[in-house]
Amino acid sequence: MSWKWGGQMNNKCIYYVEGPCEQQLVAALKENPAKLIPGKIKVYNVVQNLLPKSQLLSIQCGTTIVLAFDTDVEQTTNLKKNLERLRKYCGRLHIVYLPQVLNLEDELVRCTDVQNVVDLTRSNGVRNFKTDFCKLKVKDCRAMLERHGLKTERLWTTKVPKAFAFVESNSNRIKV
Repeated sequence: MSWKWGGQMNNKCIYYVEGPCEQQLVAALKENPAKLIPGKIKVYNVVQNLLPKSQLLSIQCGTTIVLAFDTDVEQTTNLKKNLERLRKYCGRLHIVYLPQVLNLEDELVRCTDVQNVVDLTRSNGVRNFKTDFCKLKVKDCRAMLERHGLKTERLWTTKVPKAFAFVESNSNRIKV
């Protein structure tokens, strides 16, 4: 499967997601019928940590890089440095931002029919929610999200806090 971006065809995509719950969400949304374009998922917090140069040098020219991150902590220094490094070491990248306002739990509540994120998994609290959500099989996670009316077009579209104003609102570029 290929997708078109600015007149170019490409089929390489790498998702850098903040943690295992984001990894689970992206994997579930890539299930058939796909709601996101295919790609490799790597758990790496690009807001807290700098991407290693060795990893940057292995990214092929023209790859779509997808960055999923929370916006509840207004610290953007490393995110900005990662963007500079991606542009410096990688040729002709396409960067897609999946800013979670303020975090994954808020995104899921905003985009489903639940009032509280724990209602998705019937967990005993937010901490248990994360554990329960990540333990689900990918297909079961997708089915659970669909049962609760997940609207993927609403995911990652909320206006970001001021500290993240440099982040482009372009999550629609990876949605199928």
